[in-house]
Amino acid sequence: MGQVTNLILLEKGLRADFMKAYMSGESSNDLDNIIMKTSSSSNQERYAWLGNVPRMTLWSDERQLKGLSDYNYIIPNYSYEATLKVNKDSLDDDQLGAIKIRIADLAKKARNFPRKLAFDAIVAGESALCYDGQFFFDTDHPVGSITASNDLTATYAGTLPTVSELATALNAAIAAMKKFVDDSGELINDGELALKMLVSPDIEATARELLNATQISGTTNTLKGIATLVSSGRLIGAPFYLFNTEGAVKPLIHQVRQPVKFESQTNGESAFMRKDLLYGVDSRDGFGYGLWQKAILTKKA
Repeated sequence: MGQVTNLILLEKGLRADFMKAYMSGESSNDLDNIIMKTSSSSNQERYAWLGNVPRMTLWSDERQLKGLSDYNYIIPNYSYEATLKVNKDSLDDDQLGAIKIRIADLAKKARNFPRKLAFDAIVAGESALCYDGQFFFDTDHPVGSITASNDLTATYAGTLPTVSELATALNAAIAAMKKFVDDSGELINDGELALKMLVSPDIEATARELLNATQISGTTNTLKGIATLVSSGRLIGAPFYLFNTEGAVKPLIHQVRQPVKFESQTNGESAFMRKDLLYGVDSRDGFGYGLWQKAILTKKA
């Protein structure tokens, strides 16, 4: 009975340790401001309203009623888990300190999982569909009677861009983003932009110089501080991604059906037959795309 009580107390303690580590990890995901977090109450959610919010017009006789566009963009929810196996002998040998460390690491990985899902969506953007039925990064998004591209190319003399070449490409991406409109023909990225630039470690130093240097080749650097830089090994090579973080609707959507929760199994077959105690986390999430107009991919031509 004492051992069972100890296991119950242990589970409570580890749950508290997990939540403390989960909540006190990084203050925020460095991609948070390009992700719109939504709650889900089903196994999937439909986003019919993306891309279609009425613009203000001159009042004439009566209100001009605008319904939702008939988009059929659906984000399904998936179940995710991670389970840690701890042998009972570890408790008998007073290895609780090591177990706490592993629980804290499990919490950190659970906390960072949405960041991984975000990068997975970004990398898949040239082959995954968004609300308008086109790939998220595509050259021919339909906008009224015309098309627009958020999948750009840039000319580099070598495999990787120089600072000057990257500056030219970034200026072109910003100019393109400022011209994007919604279904009503209204500019989506009007006014000051709050930009985030995502790059691989291959061009991180070049991008950092571009965004921080006062001068480049003896000329005033007009792009200094224009964007916040994020580098990740999940990206490879010369492509860079530019996101506008302004506004309620973001480029990416994280749909939460069930938040991360901590669970344990300390008295089942695994514990009896193999002395294994199981501690795990699970969640139900969906990840998809918001407004393509707030995102641009630029790659080498």
